[in-house]
Amino acid sequence: MELLDTTAIVDTPERVRFRHRVAGPGRRGLAWGLDAVFFVAILWVLAVALSLVQAIPGVGSVGQGLFLLALFFMQWGYGALSETLFAGRTLGKWAFGLRVVRDDGGPASFPDYMMRNLLRTADWLPFGFGLGLAVMLADRRLRRIGDLVAGTIVVVEERATRIGRVAIDPPVTETERQSLPPKVVLTKDEVATIEAFLQRRRELSGERAEELAAYLGPKLSERTGVVAPTWERVLQLAYARATGKDRT
Repeated sequence: MELLDTTAIVDTPERVRFRHRVAGPGRRGLAWGLDAVFFVAILWVLAVALSLVQAIPGVGSVGQGLFLLALFFMQWGYGALSETLFAGRTLGKWAFGLRVVRDDGGPASFPDYMMRNLLRTADWLPFGFGLGLAVMLADRRLRRIGDLVAGTIVVVEERATRIGRVAIDPPVTETERQSLPPKVVLTKDEVATIEAFLQRRRELSGERAEELAAYLGPKLSERTGVVAPTWERVLQLAYARATGKDRT
């Protein structure tokens, strides 16, 4: 089966352009299927556990109430909670290399995840995810109704470039470490931009990398006090100090 995916081009506020591979309905459907299996498995375990509770005289109704409460939470909270705790991923999204991000390419937050999950019911109208699929196929970024309202997209991450595997190359030297300010604070947008830059560094020539780094480097150097021979190294060192990677 061929999975339908496309590419979205995102221009950051720092005028750096990145490409995101947007997940299509086929891949997202497989991820949802795995989440559904996990969902049913959890409910089955709860049903067995609560059936034991119901066997206790006088507490049968309590066990039934707990099961209904768990069902409600799993139906409405599983997706939003998982995506919040695991940076835009559920178990299914993790297995198929998907992540929810803002439509500007930055990391999403709990309100975004909650909104897109609450509106999942609308996507199932009139039946069988019909409306959601129609909306996805009509949108150039393959967003369903929940994504359109929440301002999110679902992207495909290549396993070699997942966030969390961002490498500082070459590593921060002891001399550089000593010269860095005691503390560097970056905004979420700055972190997302630098991570995207570092993940794609191997695809860029040295000249092109320095050209892109020059959009953010001077402002970052002036604000944080990080100084280096190149703007690319300014981004690397600022990111390393802000995330603790200068000590690894």
